[in-house]
Amino acid sequence: MTQTGGENPSPDRAETHRPMMHLSTFNEIGKALTSSLELNEILNIVMEKISLLLKTKNWALLLVDEDSGELRFEIAVGPGAEKIKDLRLKPGEGVAGWVARERKALLVHDVGKDPRFCKKADDMSKFKTSSIICVPLMTRGRCLGVIELLNKVEESFTEDDLTLLNTIADYTAIAIENSIYYKQVQE
Repeated sequence: MTQTGGENPSPDRAETHRPMMHLSTFNEIGKALTSSLELNEILNIVMEKISLLLKTKNWALLLVDEDSGELRFEIAVGPGAEKIKDLRLKPGEGVAGWVARERKALLVHDVGKDPRFCKKADDMSKFKTSSIICVPLMTRGRCLGVIELLNKVEESFTEDDLTLLNTIADYTAIAIENSIYYKQVQE
């Protein structure tokens, strides 16, 4: 049987297609990071590409408030996301707060079994988190924030997803830092 364009690729073809999709996504993210110094534009493009690549239900990018050290939701997408836009997390609070404080990426397959999970955002948004992948946005030894993905759609998050997200986070942190410096120069 021959395969047509509308059918799902065979497992072998899917495995060879995945690295090409990753390269394409990295290319698009690279273009976005170098084409603008507008922070929101950069963050929206990067997060949209990550969400498409890793197929998540909800995702957020939280930035560290320099004055208080708290994490604030810079971007949140998915069901109930608009209800958490003013939510702030203390250093160490929840998975995102832990990742920011410890400066370590974290993959949690079942949040019900992880004491670091905080239900505050779920309660406010009426969203049910089951799994999380979260990475810090690090530059020059400083944590600027975190990228957090919730509930992968078709399967569970994997270590490969964590590696991929960590790599994207490294480039995103540099773009955020450049945008901050550019804004300071403008002022």
